[in-house]
Amino acid sequence: MTTNIRRSTDSVIATGAALERKSFRANGHLVDSGIMKDILDTIIREGGRFDITRFDIGKTNEDVSYLEATFTAPNHTALERIGRHLSNIGCELDFDATVQTEIAPADGVAPDTFYTTTNNDTQVNIRGIFLPVNNIRMDGAIVISADDQSARCVKQRDLKKGDRVVVGLDGIKVTPEFIERDRSDFAFMTADVSSERAVKTVVERVAELMRDKSRKVVAVAGPVIVHTGGGPAFCRLVECGHIHGLLSGNALAVHDIESQLFGTSLGVNTRTGEAIEGGHSHHLRAINAVRRAGSIVNLVREGKLTAGVMNSLVTHQIPYALAGSIRDDGPLPETITDMNRAQEAYGEILEGAGICLMLSSMLHSIAVGNMLPARVITVCVDIHAPVVTKLRDRGSRQAIGVVTDVGLFLHLLADRLCG
Repeated sequence: MTTNIRRSTDSVIATGAALERKSFRANGHLVDSGIMKDILDTIIREGGRFDITRFDIGKTNEDVSYLEATFTAPNHTALERIGRHLSNIGCELDFDATVQTEIAPADGVAPDTFYTTTNNDTQVNIRGIFLPVNNIRMDGAIVISADDQSARCVKQRDLKKGDRVVVGLDGIKVTPEFIERDRSDFAFMTADVSSERAVKTVVERVAELMRDKSRKVVAVAGPVIVHTGGGPAFCRLVECGHIHGLLSGNALAVHDIESQLFGTSLGVNTRTGEAIEGGHSHHLRAINAVRRAGSIVNLVREGKLTAGVMNSLVTHQIPYALAGSIRDDGPLPETITDMNRAQEAYGEILEGAGICLMLSSMLHSIAVGNMLPARVITVCVDIHAPVVTKLRDRGSRQAIGVVTDVGLFLHLLADRLCG
């Protein structure tokens, strides 16, 4: 249904004020996704006015809607706030305008008004042609090539003096992720965090996605998978070819190796759950064993580490990156203590990822969430609902939460996928 209307708000704007006006358009599931309401609420909340000139409403769940409108605001600051929010949720501002750039004045320094990216697919209008922004991630800058043939997302610290950096909001098209309400296979992903969700049902849906081995699956895991007895199930997933990369900290590797060398995790017997006399030193002895060998890989090759998560990764040549923290003992030789280098290592493994399993590791999950495009299917598993909530609050709106014991989740998933 096509509705050609001119409808505006009755918001009061100071008489005689010099108003700035911006046109915008939006195309997609504007009603089902709540974007239409968000657009109008944002304009009104900032004291602005909107004027809808065209609104084509989709007739079915598959059909998209189309909106053309303009808005004004009481001052330039409000205009910029409205424009930024509308751009982030997929509206094209001044849709005939081309993208604007300014030169980076120094290495690691952007122009003052540089555009900061979201994790949604983004395109830029260069000379009338929309080009995709490669390597999109949250909180980056957009650099246009010298020949106007490509655009890429760059972390601010990686900018080089002379780079052509996108400024303002003109000529930018953001496409938010949306899952249709009647796609039953993925319906579980449309909900927020829920401790009531049937774990087996969610596991089956995740297993369906992971059975397609063309999807690269990267796991972000904390040491809890060892503490909860989920290590063997995780190893089965690796051995069955369903895990293609691991991102973690020093602790997971240390506790996994401790469990294999001494039968404990943080000094607690992994079989009986009883504290072992002198067991508090076992994690340090595990670190010492790896340092003596020179690396985890060498410990495996020497035949001293014959099972466990790290053994499975090394044996099946699955790439992993361990990022250090101020809490680490040791740390292990492979642990990257330079945070910039750790981010780069994470980014290399995440490249091309289609699914990300976040397994009881809040800080690493939040960090990875900032690096992921919104199109990556993200499943966050934790026994504490606030962990998943915090991930979503930090901007990873695509993440869905499974509130359960991570060991149980991994065992159920391995049973579905590996038999």
